[in-house]
Amino acid sequence: MRLSQTIDARQQQTQRIDPRQILASEILAWTTEELEVAIERELAENPALEARENETFTLSTPVSESPALTVTVGGKQDDPPATSERTQPTLQITDGGLDSEDPFDRVASNTSLREHLRSQVGHAKGEVAEEILRYLIENVDDRGYLIADTNEIAERFQLARSRVEEAVKALQTMDPAGVGARDLHECLLLQMEYLELTGEGHALSKKILLRCWDELVARRDDRIASRLKASVSEVNRALRFLQQALTPYPGALFRPSDHRASASAPLVRPDILFLRTEAGFAVELARDFEQVVSVAPLWKRLADGNETHSDEAMRRYIRDHVDRAQNFMAGVSRRGRTLRAIAHEIVRVQQGYLETRNRAFLKPLTRQTLAEKLHLDESVISRAVADKWVQLPNGEILPLDTFFGNSQAVREALLHLISSENSNDPYSDDEIAVILTEQGFPLARRTVAKYRGIERILPARLRKRKAA
Repeated sequence: MRLSQTIDARQQQTQRIDPRQILASEILAWTTEELEVAIERELAENPALEARENETFTLSTPVSESPALTVTVGGKQDDPPATSERTQPTLQITDGGLDSEDPFDRVASNTSLREHLRSQVGHAKGEVAEEILRYLIENVDDRGYLIADTNEIAERFQLARSRVEEAVKALQTMDPAGVGARDLHECLLLQMEYLELTGEGHALSKKILLRCWDELVARRDDRIASRLKASVSEVNRALRFLQQALTPYPGALFRPSDHRASASAPLVRPDILFLRTEAGFAVELARDFEQVVSVAPLWKRLADGNETHSDEAMRRYIRDHVDRAQNFMAGVSRRGRTLRAIAHEIVRVQQGYLETRNRAFLKPLTRQTLAEKLHLDESVISRAVADKWVQLPNGEILPLDTFFGNSQAVREALLHLISSENSNDPYSDDEIAVILTEQGFPLARRTVAKYRGIERILPARLRKRKAA
């Protein structure tokens, strides 16, 4: 038996994605807050990128609105931790609009928090003395936190502390989720447990709360990523979930009406501004990042060879950093052009709606139609629109995807369906999804919850209580 070798030359065509395109796509999908964080990181890591003259780049948003969360104790940031156990830290988390059925829906209520809790005493889980539970409820403050000391309660009722803790746990099963917590950490964990029960949990976000609380408080997303063996982008997405899905004040919904507007107003920041001028509507980006940072001229001259350096390693170092800065700026520039183009087209198509704020004037507009008009791929439009917000001339802030698809017809069908439901047995989001799908509007439960939130409609359990 003989062994032989042959050489066979074949041509094979493969497609490789340019890393610059990947970066540009990522930048296009970033919100204003995410881009600010990325630019701050690039300025720290890449000496070839610099803030423009007379510009000092700092996050223009409050810290609470960036993916890195912050905790302030005693109402003042950077204060040393208070020693009193009753001093509650305040985690500032933005409300970017929820798309799940949860206890944080920002809707008006004429019922106080304690009244709402008292109505649930008979349904509390576990064998808990009603007298203790009612006493605990009277010691829940307007934020939803339990301010009574469990040792004092145990002495008052001559009970073992374990029995009091059982009553606290029963209180913490009540609506809204997070109520009865004794500190911010416990409050957020209770809300996360609730979201898990409803199928809306986020595994990495929960790990951050459980294992990286100190790093979260210190805003060290790099340490969180290292400790959990996750990428920084994954951590940022998890932190964004915490910002959007949780609230530091579970009792805010039940605050008196004179405080409710400021307490419940969403703190999202717009990415695009629609402005009314004498000539019609104008479009501006909330922040033009091309005017904030640029490639450092000295580094660019060195890279172009006008000022040569004898060290090959140094030349490569300069070239690599300049390329990185230029690629980053190219992505930032593309993001700005794309958002402006989309906004101008929306103004052209939806001028009637912008003038009147009447939904009847919203014209059908799909991402595919817009992509064809702007000579872009539909995926580019989808990335650009996702998680972006626009501010109307009257100051109202809306999701950018409000202007797309058949959302108007879906929302009208949702309103009609809920207005005709049995008030003693209201439809759940799952049931609404099934019914609307049968009516020709295929929706997931999460989407139903999203539209319900936009329309300020209570979840089923609260609609039933309201009717009762």
